[in-house]
Amino acid sequence: MMAAAFLAVSCDPSSENPPIEVQVSLMYENAIMDKDGVTVTLMTTDNSASYQAETVAGVATFTVIPGLYNASASFTETDGTNRLLYNGSAAVTVSSAGETAFTINLTVSESSQLVIKELYTGGCQNDAGSGRYMHDSYVILYNNGDSQLDISDVAFAFVSPFNSNSTSKYMVDGVLSYASQGWVPVGYAIWWFTSDVVLEPYSQIVVAIDGAIDHTLTYSNSVNLSDGSYYAMYDPEAGFTNASRYPNPSDAIPSSHYLHTFLYGLGNAWPLSDSSPAFIILENADIEAYSQDNTNYDNTENTPNVRVLTDWIVDGLEVYRAGYEANNNKRLTPEIDAGYIYYTTDVGYTLYRNVDKEATEALPENEGLLVYNYSGGTVGVDEVYGNTDPSGIDAEASIAAGAHIIYQDTNNSSNDFHQRAVSSLKN
Repeated sequence: MMAAAFLAVSCDPSSENPPIEVQVSLMYENAIMDKDGVTVTLMTTDNSASYQAETVAGVATFTVIPGLYNASASFTETDGTNRLLYNGSAAVTVSSAGETAFTINLTVSESSQLVIKELYTGGCQNDAGSGRYMHDSYVILYNNGDSQLDISDVAFAFVSPFNSNSTSKYMVDGVLSYASQGWVPVGYAIWWFTSDVVLEPYSQIVVAIDGAIDHTLTYSNSVNLSDGSYYAMYDPEAGFTNASRYPNPSDAIPSSHYLHTFLYGLGNAWPLSDSSPAFIILENADIEAYSQDNTNYDNTENTPNVRVLTDWIVDGLEVYRAGYEANNNKRLTPEIDAGYIYYTTDVGYTLYRNVDKEATEALPENEGLLVYNYSGGTVGVDEVYGNTDPSGIDAEASIAAGAHIIYQDTNNSSNDFHQRAVSSLKN
């Protein structure tokens, strides 16, 4: 998450707070994964520093001052034609009188060709600069491969609780109670397509979460979601009747592009967090019937959440609320998203997936078409949480030039996403 990280870390010694050598081991199926060269990251829980070290025989060694850290690791392997993603994370407490050996339990999942390319939920400032406008959220899905994809059975959801800094009854002694049960608790409603949807190679679709209209007519800092090719979460008959969140979609958008849902929660609007959603896409042809069957509900939080099986989840993005470092908690399990990304709301920032530089440059059709020196991140703009795409490739400019982009997908949003200063739809 930091603009700079350090390999082979050392800290200034202090008589009051001397640095301590700690080891972090990668565990898989109850044994150390004897693998060299895997990058392990230790990040302070206040987001002030990040340190990296590579494993030797599955163990990474750090020298850090006492404190609270989040440890994470991600790497990929190829098994025939399948790309396997290994991910894991753990809380680490370093103290002069405490443990010096820690473990990260790794989970494995297969890479998906369909990815969340961008998620915009935080809104922008109104034109007077005197307040925020929050009803213009959207998500972009992207075909990250060279073959056509039928995504007609893909659905959209978020994992409870709404905000990362909210108290979670699912978090017990620092562990998610459902982590080993093969499901996640999905709140309020699940949205699905109502018509066949096909994505061509290296192409995208935009889904308006709120207001499938041209918001720029009222707020120039906002986005235009009135394009006829876009899709819209719009189903007043299900109970989502909040007029400010769901105005009548633009006439350009056909009703066949409306997503439908079933409301099993409360209220008249889908309460996707503007500051810190745990957003997922899943694939299940029977999700409509499944979400209406209350035998599939979990009531741990005293309100129904649908138990969505982890195997159904295609992609996920764990967002942490900026400024609440001490209170943020994971909701997505490591096989969905082993990391997280901090998000600053109200100023038009968006969460955008990083480019897989090596894979993108390897495509022969991209010769002479890639645009470099990307400057769209928030480094230098957001002093605390600013970051950028380390590939240096300007994805949107390259696409405009005719290039095909392959985005990075390690199932770890700490590596895969950055906070972009301006929505890609405004380019």
